[in-house]
Amino acid sequence: MSDWVPRAYSKNSTPVQLDEALLEEEVVIYVTGKNVYNDPTYAYIKLKLRSVQKLKDAMDAGEKFMPSDFGTVLAAGKGEPSDEIKAEMALTYNLVDVPRPAITRSKPSMAQPSVWDEGS
Repeated sequence: MSDWVPRAYSKNSTPVQLDEALLEEEVVIYVTGKNVYNDPTYAYIKLKLRSVQKLKDAMDAGEKFMPSDFGTVLAAGKGEPSDEIKAEMALTYNLVDVPRPAITRSKPSMAQPSVWDEGS
């Protein structure tokens, strides 16, 4: 059992009403988490849209679960997926790899504008 976080949800996501036919459609999602040894893990899961909300609810509640509880695990492992797995997911399931934005912490500038004209 592991803790998992999808990369497509935010606390500000707007709920959407979906019809039954659409809820039976299958999608592939990428989740990351930690295993029982606290190692970072990933999984690509193929699941029905109706299971996406159940997966989100389990994650929001902090439940421990296996990705296979919600669908078919297409690939999983420790760390990050290899370039080969990413390429296979892109080719087979039309997935697009969206890199995480780099977090840069710049120091605030301490430069002060000159009060007096230093050139005179």
